[in-house]
Amino acid sequence: MARATALKSKKAFTTNDDNYAGSSVTVISAPNSLDDEIRVRAYLLYEQEGRQDGRDEEYWLRAESQIMEQYGLHRS
Repeated sequence: MARATALKSKKAFTTNDDNYAGSSVTVISAPNSLDDEIRVRAYLLYEQEGRQDGRDEEYWLRAESQIMEQYGLHRS
């Protein structure tokens, strides 16, 4: 099975099919595309800012901007 990165209390570690039933572990797999990478970054922003609902578009746009800048890309 594929390796995944799990985040718990802002500490990252990797796991191979470990059972974390009942814990607050969020498992995020490696992104396969630019959209996946943006989605993961947006979710991390959501987590970092206290899981504030209703700001999904803001998180997406910030994540998109950060990823595009990281790769030297510009919106057309």
